[in-house]
Amino acid sequence: MKAKVAFALVLLCACLIAGCSYSSTSGGQLYPVQGPLAALAPAPVYDATITVSSKSGTSISLVLANGETFGGAWGGIVESSVNAKTPGAPAAYPPQPNLSFAWDAIYGQGDFVAHILGRAVGHAVLTGSQGTALQVEIQGHRGVAVDNRGNLYKVVW
Repeated sequence: MKAKVAFALVLLCACLIAGCSYSSTSGGQLYPVQGPLAALAPAPVYDATITVSSKSGTSISLVLANGETFGGAWGGIVESSVNAKTPGAPAAYPPQPNLSFAWDAIYGQGDFVAHILGRAVGHAVLTGSQGTALQVEIQGHRGVAVDNRGNLYKVVW
């Protein structure tokens, strides 16, 4: 048993010294639920990818149906306050300190306080190739997003 543990430690150290890297990719979808895109029949669904790499950190990328591409850094924040905005209104456009208003609009009034406040969430503010600003928050397998075109998105991861 001791030999197996010692071998595993030696292998781990050798990998670290040799500069071994890891990479992991996870995907999800953004569904427009309010705003101009939600009014389309059928409403579009957008695929997004988060990639974690030991060499380049964490990044997120997605492509909208019109070909607009987004890419940027993905980080974490701890939700510490309620941000009361009206989804779709210009005052709710990104960047925002958090998307508490979007969590409540999508998952029900009080969802943010009950399930998100005080917890860590994945967070990104991205600018698309055609000028759209998009802010995304994910906690577990669900999330929210808003853009500067008045759209509110449900995110499923």
